[in-house]
Amino acid sequence: MGSEKRKTSEHVRVPSTVPNDYDHLGVPGSLDIPLNGKARRRRRARRRGSLPGWVKALMAMSGGALAFAVVALIIGAIFFPPFFRDLEPRYQQRIIDMFPVATYLKPTVPFEVLPTLGGASDSDAAQQLLLTQIVTPTATPTLSADATEDTGTPPTEEGGIPIGMAPTTEPTGLPTFSPTTNPAAPAWTPVPQAVVETPIPAQGRLYNIRYEEQNWNNCGPTTMTMALSYYGWLDNQFTAAKWMKPHSEDKNVSPWQMVRFVNENTGVKALYRIGGNINLIKRLIAAGFPVVIEEGFQPAGEDWMGHYLLVMGYDDLNQVFLAYDSYLGSNNGQGRTHPYSVFDQNWRHFNRVFMVIYEPSREPQLRAALGDYADTNYAARAALETARAEAAKDQEDKWAWFNMGSSYVALGEYDNAAIAFDRAFQLSLPWRMLWYQFGPYEAYYRVGRYQDVLNYAEINRNITPFVEETYYWEGMVYAAQGKTSQAVSAFNTALKYNKNFFPAQEAKAQVESGTFQVAAAGQ
Repeated sequence: MGSEKRKTSEHVRVPSTVPNDYDHLGVPGSLDIPLNGKARRRRRARRRGSLPGWVKALMAMSGGALAFAVVALIIGAIFFPPFFRDLEPRYQQRIIDMFPVATYLKPTVPFEVLPTLGGASDSDAAQQLLLTQIVTPTATPTLSADATEDTGTPPTEEGGIPIGMAPTTEPTGLPTFSPTTNPAAPAWTPVPQAVVETPIPAQGRLYNIRYEEQNWNNCGPTTMTMALSYYGWLDNQFTAAKWMKPHSEDKNVSPWQMVRFVNENTGVKALYRIGGNINLIKRLIAAGFPVVIEEGFQPAGEDWMGHYLLVMGYDDLNQVFLAYDSYLGSNNGQGRTHPYSVFDQNWRHFNRVFMVIYEPSREPQLRAALGDYADTNYAARAALETARAEAAKDQEDKWAWFNMGSSYVALGEYDNAAIAFDRAFQLSLPWRMLWYQFGPYEAYYRVGRYQDVLNYAEINRNITPFVEETYYWEGMVYAAQGKTSQAVSAFNTALKYNKNFFPAQEAKAQVESGTFQVAAAGQ
């Protein structure tokens, strides 16, 4: 039996066509053919229904790896999205740069536009703003025709007073013009009209400006750094950012903060105004002063946001400004072209605000170039007139209504400002609007609409925590309501995101000392 098994395992019987002794019985002939060693092993493996050991091991390892990958994928799908969303935006962007699919994990904003809240004005109140007559101060020249003469009472402030802020004391370290030679003069008188209307050259260009590409969320400090380089400033954007926005994720640096940085940390001066126009910017460039403007900006794949430009040239022949853009580049140092019309459409998103950087020794030339705009009240009235004209032309123009509100805030007319802002919110403002402009907070606060201030602050805070003004205005409301601990906590949060935010410093000190005073409604 044993030998028979061995024979069977080592031989194979196959049919044969060769005749043999059994043919006469009708049994097919067959031959026994011996198998070699490799064939025998294959036959045994087939009979046993098994695979070689190394194949089994490989399959086991592959199965284990697949199971681990599936488990890891499930765990990652559960835990990575919250982890990613909790990262600071700059780190989110780094991951997106390496793995573009991570874009889909970015937090979604709760709305595309800011909603309208309680207290919205009726159409009659908004319409009345367009019918109210605005009297713009008329310049009465009292100076000689000498364009370099610097007389007259200086403006009461230089443009560093925050629009949309409520500082309780005058900021220190701000630029002033030369003292008046006529102490009895009740107000500053603009330069003679003949000087203001001096023909502007058809082209103007500033050289020796060092271009710098911005780091994450750093257009304000970078743009001001480029402007300062015109005067020999050697530091980079990080020096400016350390003062303007100590927290790297701070979403906004306002013009007054940039002006304050220049005035307190450099050897030159700066001021800002609202309500500018194309000719004014050209006149400043032609006079040799770099100008920084804030504009609405919407790069590919993004929603609307605020952005700064350094204007360093213009060309009337081609009807363009030349600008250094910290985000988009400098066009190999030649300046990116911005057609006048497109420039103005984007600029109006920020009430045509502009900053001028200058050497103190050149104040007379700056005064001549500014003309009536050396007076901040004149600039605010000019901005208001422009906004009213645009709203009258198109009453669905949200930018015109918002600019009207900002201009009324600058003039201290808070009731009118609140009506204009209400109308702007009804017209669907971008959801990032209150990252950059804070006039609505001040207007509603000043007229006693505290809940609207808190509602908008909550909306803004839920989108991003990195806007110190959100907490400042919450603190102002709590302080007005006598909620001392909540006010101090809100001011501390504002200072956590920007330790140099002086309005929060001052308000906190007043609350803690018991000297905080609430302005009367409408004041």
